[in-house]
Amino acid sequence: MNKALRTALELSLFLAIALSTPARAEDFDQLKATTPSQRAAAQTGYMKSHLALTDAQMPKIAAINQKYAEQMEPVIKSADGGLGKMLEAKAIQENKDAELQRILTPDQFERFASSKDEMREAVKRVLLKD
Repeated sequence: MNKALRTALELSLFLAIALSTPARAEDFDQLKATTPSQRAAAQTGYMKSHLALTDAQMPKIAAINQKYAEQMEPVIKSADGGLGKMLEAKAIQENKDAELQRILTPDQFERFASSKDEMREAVKRVLLKD
């Protein structure tokens, strides 16, 4: 494969991932001062109010949010940047989504998936209100 074609493919891959990845570099920087428990609690609170979680779903959703907030901690705190960090965050989020999909109803999961940007902003507002 010639160098120009390889560079074009790498750039295309980077743009596809960067544009489809919900996590952005500034999100990581803003969240460095928060704990996994704070992030998980904020996510769970948002999900409870916007997805009408049942009493049976709440502890399961809280546990999933806590588990993945802890997995995301080294990514958030890492001094590394760029594509590697975004790919790691995307992989963690995809695993989390798969677990959430098993707990949420199809309607709840659809609402969750379509409101990820809104949820990210709402959680940041809660966590960064100080």
